[in-house]
Amino acid sequence: MGALQTPFNMIGKSLQNFSEPLVSVIIPTFNRVATLERALKSVINQSYSNIEVIVVDDASTDNTIDLLSNVTDSRLRVICHDQNKGVAGATNTGVRAARGTLIAFQDSDDEWLDGKLSQQVERFATAPADCVAVYCTKIVYGRDPEFRRGKRRVACVPGPAETAFEGDLRELLWQRNIISPQTAICTREALMSLGGFDEKLRTDQDWDFFSRLSENGTFCFVDEPLVSTYLQTDSISTDTHKGLYNQVIITNKMKRRGVPRSVLSAHWARLGFALGRQGHPNRGNTLLRAALTEKPLVPKTWARLIINRLRGLRRSLL
Repeated sequence: MGALQTPFNMIGKSLQNFSEPLVSVIIPTFNRVATLERALKSVINQSYSNIEVIVVDDASTDNTIDLLSNVTDSRLRVICHDQNKGVAGATNTGVRAARGTLIAFQDSDDEWLDGKLSQQVERFATAPADCVAVYCTKIVYGRDPEFRRGKRRVACVPGPAETAFEGDLRELLWQRNIISPQTAICTREALMSLGGFDEKLRTDQDWDFFSRLSENGTFCFVDEPLVSTYLQTDSISTDTHKGLYNQVIITNKMKRRGVPRSVLSAHWARLGFALGRQGHPNRGNTLLRAALTEKPLVPKTWARLIINRLRGLRRSLL
């Protein structure tokens, strides 16, 4: 693996000498005045205090600016977009303005639990030199492990079925994402080397980002639930239509980076069938055929292709 040259040994040494590295916390927000105060307080009240908090208001039309103007903490910086750029664009704005050696992320509708930053910075102090990120467990309120939504449903990420949490996570993160920005802290150098988050993506930016990051170094893990995530009715992750097309883009990016096509075939089979179910069977068939080219002996993929073709025939007869 081509590891990035990161200053982790310096970080560890400085921590041992009781010098705390500056952590820049990026909070992108858009029309989240109802939840932003809770998210912001959970960051400001962390026991690890050597932080700067950069809130990027992505052209909100609610009272976000009024709320932020009443915060007196000198560590807070506010950047306002004139036009909405999406969560990836707002996050990148914050990253470019950051001064910290380490960068953390918070969603404007989530909550950090006490000790999150201190435990992650301490983990960095003992991390291998090629470590590019430290992440933790989160509790998701609003869905269950099978992604069924509901107010009484709860999930833990990473879940109990996961077996790999640290080290080289390339193959795991090519297959699925177990890391979200609000659970991770990275070095500014690692972020900038990737060009930040892909601003063309409106969903699944975290999967794209962390899969790319895993190709540049290893990950460390704090095995405690230190983040609470609250799904909203208008959360980006609820837009399944955009999500499918963004995942197609992400898998194509993986193919260009040389991710084994045998790994990607499962994504193409899943996405092709889902596109057919949403009324685009011909587009779905292209992906299903690509999946079968790589793995022709998967009966489920053949069944999906047949169903998709029947969907297309039905649509042509209507």
